[in-house]
Amino acid sequence: MNEIDKKYQIVSAVSTQSLIQDLRQIIEQARGRVAATANYALSMMYWHIGERINREVLDNKRAEYGKQIVASVARQLREEYGSKGFDEK
Repeated sequence: MNEIDKKYQIVSAVSTQSLIQDLRQIIEQARGRVAATANYALSMMYWHIGERINREVLDNKRAEYGKQIVASVARQLREEYGSKGFDEK
């Protein structure tokens, strides 16, 4: 291997390391943004569900039957969307 080939391999290895580090950072940043966006969307979804039940069903009052309504709605949502995230709490 001549001197030029050796220098190219060294430069190439350093460039590759730097590239990989940059790509990792891009991937991690994107994952963080995706997680933050998903968390925000889920929080807003749950808030809207609770607000809608409170406003339209409970008429902004705490009612004993509210527990029954929430249990019934939760059961129906679990049947359609699965058990994750739609419990009575």
